[in-house]
Amino acid sequence: MRFQNNNASLLLSLVLGSLIVHFSLAFAIHSTPLQQHASPRVIVIGGGPGGLIVSILLNNIGINTTVLEEARGPDEWSSKSYAMSLNERGKAALDRAGCLESAMRVGNEKTCSYFVDGITGDIKTIPRREDTPSLGLSRPLLVECIEGVATDLSSRVTLRKGAGCSHVTEDGGEPGLLRVHLEDGAVISGATHVVGADGKWSNVRQSFPELDCQANLVSCTGFGVLMFGESIPKGFEKNDGTYVIFPPTVAADNGESPSSAPPPPPDFYIIASHLANGGGMSIAMVCSDNITKKYPWLQPEADPKPNDLVKGGWEDEISLEKEKLTVPIKDFTNDDLANKLERLFHETVPAFHAILDKRFYKNARINRRASWLQMSPAEGTTIVSYSTEEGNVALVGDAAHAMTASMGEGGNCAMESAVKLVDAVILAMEEKGETDCTVDTMNEAFLKYGTSRPREVQPVQEMSAARNNK
Repeated sequence: MRFQNNNASLLLSLVLGSLIVHFSLAFAIHSTPLQQHASPRVIVIGGGPGGLIVSILLNNIGINTTVLEEARGPDEWSSKSYAMSLNERGKAALDRAGCLESAMRVGNEKTCSYFVDGITGDIKTIPRREDTPSLGLSRPLLVECIEGVATDLSSRVTLRKGAGCSHVTEDGGEPGLLRVHLEDGAVISGATHVVGADGKWSNVRQSFPELDCQANLVSCTGFGVLMFGESIPKGFEKNDGTYVIFPPTVAADNGESPSSAPPPPPDFYIIASHLANGGGMSIAMVCSDNITKKYPWLQPEADPKPNDLVKGGWEDEISLEKEKLTVPIKDFTNDDLANKLERLFHETVPAFHAILDKRFYKNARINRRASWLQMSPAEGTTIVSYSTEEGNVALVGDAAHAMTASMGEGGNCAMESAVKLVDAVILAMEEKGETDCTVDTMNEAFLKYGTSRPREVQPVQEMSAARNNK
């Protein structure tokens, strides 16, 4: 009888053990993946300066990232090939990421601005107010510098080029995780977090209504004409500053005394910047809407199309980046626009016209109207947030706070936001005493960054927009 009871007990133990094992396996399969994967798996959408700096700084605290960049290679000259001036914000961010030294090697330190009288050609040197010089270089060159550092961190940073993101969704098979859908139809599953660094028209932001409902693209009353040349105008050889060429004021045109009343702002002014490594100069003609009254051929078209670039018309920044062009943009010519611009310069800034190589006019293009991304609190809330409520998605750079170029702060603030995001992660880890970041900690950090960063950067956006509307 005891033997039978022992057998029964053994049989019961085996059955119960089998049930426990079966239940444990079932729970492991269907439990929250955040419990299974304690370490974050981060995908950064956008391989510009901000996105790359996020990946480098996360690497430094032991977090793996995959950076997806739509472009297959750096553009020699495109809508993103503007000259940048890095101030203390930008240089501090580069220093944190270990990229400042390489950027300093290829960039130009700027200690002043040169104000040029477009009529007489007289040049006045205006020292920078800041104690330290700014750093001038093109955006593609800056990306190349940061990318070089990120590539050396291949153990934790994976950079995939030619991989554009179309949208992001929740991972239906694994609750709490995200899927990144690429434009070629491929899907990347299993991400715990996504950082949207994909520009003003961010597909990441548009994938989440709670983020996109806050966004409003605001146009300003101004636009620009961009030119590029491989030569340096005579008298502009110094590369330690930016040249600003002014036409005569309306008061002077009317023969009025300069002291009778403050002259109105000019209809346009010109910014000439050295490109790094002796690569020539970029010329930006910054225009107010008032200029189109006298020069209606500068009037914006109602329906901008990417192909208008070769016609000297308005550029659609979204489509242009996706346009597969076989001829370098700097080789496009538009004789009609070139001839009209040359006559305009001859009439208004004859001294500058006399020293400017005519080839600059040949590749001139009219940029679309300046705009900035205004983020407002979602309905039922009182604050703006650059992160989702779950804390698994955060926006940096133009995806969160695109601004006009009038103050040159867009790129600087983008890189600063990358640092602020990772600093929030570091602080959250320190508060919890973690040496290895967990998913929950990163969620908390993204949330903290999302609600704190707007208060810092939105005043800069508004000030920049106000300057554009003058």
